[in-house]
Amino acid sequence: MKTCTSSPGPHQGVVVVVIAEAELESVLRDEILAAGAKGYTVGEVRGRGNRGLRDDRLLLSNNVRFEVLCDVSTAHRVLATVLERYGQHYGLVAYALPTWALP
Repeated sequence: MKTCTSSPGPHQGVVVVVIAEAELESVLRDEILAAGAKGYTVGEVRGRGNRGLRDDRLLLSNNVRFEVLCDVSTAHRVLATVLERYGQHYGLVAYALPTWALP
Protein backbone atom coordinates (compact mmCIF):
# COMPACT_ATOMS: atom_id res chain seq x y z
CA MET A 1 0.00 0.00 0.00
CA LYS A 2 1.36 3.39 -0.97
CA THR A 3 1.38 6.18 1.52
CA CYS A 4 0.42 9.68 0.52
CA THR A 5 3.08 12.28 0.86
CA SER A 6 1.83 15.41 2.48
CA SER A 7 2.64 18.84 1.20
CA PRO A 8 5.54 20.64 2.83
CA GLY A 9 4.74 22.09 6.22
CA PRO A 10 4.61 25.76 7.08
CA HIS A 11 7.74 27.86 7.23
CA GLN A 12 8.46 30.37 9.92
CA GLY A 13 8.62 33.93 8.71
CA VAL A 14 7.78 37.49 9.63
CA VAL A 15 4.93 39.80 8.70
CA VAL A 16 6.00 43.43 8.59
CA VAL A 17 3.12 45.89 8.92
CA VAL A 18 3.50 49.55 8.00
CA ILE A 19 0.60 51.95 8.49
CA ALA A 20 1.32 55.36 7.01
CA GLU A 21 -0.15 58.45 5.43
CA ALA A 22 -1.56 57.60 2.00
CA GLU A 23 0.71 60.12 0.29
CA LEU A 24 3.63 57.80 1.08
CA GLU A 25 2.19 54.79 -0.75
CA SER A 26 4.32 55.02 -3.91
CA VAL A 27 7.60 55.80 -2.12
CA LEU A 28 7.03 53.12 0.53
CA ARG A 29 6.25 50.59 -2.19
CA ASP A 30 9.61 51.32 -3.81
CA GLU A 31 11.49 51.33 -0.47
CA ILE A 32 9.96 48.00 0.60
CA LEU A 33 10.97 46.33 -2.66
CA ALA A 34 14.45 47.91 -2.58
CA ALA A 35 14.92 46.50 0.94
CA GLY A 36 14.57 43.00 -0.50
CA ALA A 37 10.88 42.17 -0.13
CA LYS A 38 9.53 40.07 -2.98
CA GLY A 39 6.04 41.56 -2.69
CA TYR A 40 3.50 43.19 -0.44
CA THR A 41 -0.20 43.74 0.11
CA VAL A 42 -1.50 47.30 0.49
CA GLY A 43 -4.91 48.74 1.28
CA GLU A 44 -6.61 51.83 2.65
CA VAL A 45 -7.32 51.82 6.39
CA ARG A 46 -8.95 54.01 9.03
CA GLY A 47 -8.61 54.01 12.79
CA ARG A 48 -7.81 55.79 16.01
CA GLY A 49 -4.62 55.82 18.05
CA ASN A 50 -2.31 58.07 20.00
CA ARG A 51 -2.08 60.37 16.98
CA GLY A 52 -5.84 60.90 16.93
CA LEU A 53 -8.70 59.80 14.69
CA ARG A 54 -7.83 58.95 11.09
CA ASP A 55 -10.91 58.45 8.98
CA ASP A 56 -12.32 59.16 5.54
CA ARG A 57 -14.15 62.39 6.44
CA LEU A 58 -11.08 64.43 5.52
CA LEU A 59 -9.48 63.77 2.16
CA LEU A 60 -6.01 64.33 3.58
CA SER A 61 -6.39 61.91 6.47
CA ASN A 62 -6.31 58.62 4.53
CA ASN A 63 -3.88 55.94 5.62
CA VAL A 64 -2.49 52.88 3.89
CA ARG A 65 -1.43 49.60 5.45
CA PHE A 66 1.35 47.53 3.90
CA GLU A 67 1.82 43.89 4.85
CA VAL A 68 5.04 42.19 3.84
CA LEU A 69 5.62 38.45 4.35
CA CYS A 70 9.37 37.87 4.49
CA ASP A 71 12.31 36.43 6.38
CA VAL A 72 13.84 38.01 9.48
CA SER A 73 16.72 39.79 7.73
CA THR A 74 14.40 41.36 5.14
CA ALA A 75 12.05 42.44 7.94
CA HIS A 76 14.94 44.23 9.68
CA ARG A 77 15.89 46.03 6.45
CA VAL A 78 12.29 47.07 5.70
CA LEU A 79 11.71 48.39 9.21
CA ALA A 80 15.05 50.19 9.39
CA THR A 81 14.54 51.86 6.02
CA VAL A 82 10.97 52.96 6.66
CA LEU A 83 11.57 54.22 10.19
CA GLU A 84 14.87 55.98 9.45
CA ARG A 85 13.66 57.76 6.31
CA TYR A 86 10.04 58.54 7.20
CA GLY A 87 9.43 57.92 10.91
CA GLN A 88 10.22 61.40 12.18
CA HIS A 89 8.54 63.41 9.43
CA TYR A 90 5.32 61.49 8.76
CA GLY A 91 2.63 59.81 10.81
CA LEU A 92 3.39 56.12 10.60
CA VAL A 93 3.48 52.96 12.65
CA ALA A 94 5.66 49.99 11.72
CA TYR A 95 6.06 46.64 13.44
CA ALA A 96 6.82 42.98 12.75
CA LEU A 97 5.16 39.78 13.94
CA PRO A 98 6.35 36.20 13.73
CA THR A 99 4.16 34.01 11.57
CA TRP A 100 3.89 30.67 9.79
CA ALA A 101 3.31 30.57 6.07
CA LEU A 102 2.87 27.81 3.54
CA PRO A 103 5.59 27.55 0.93
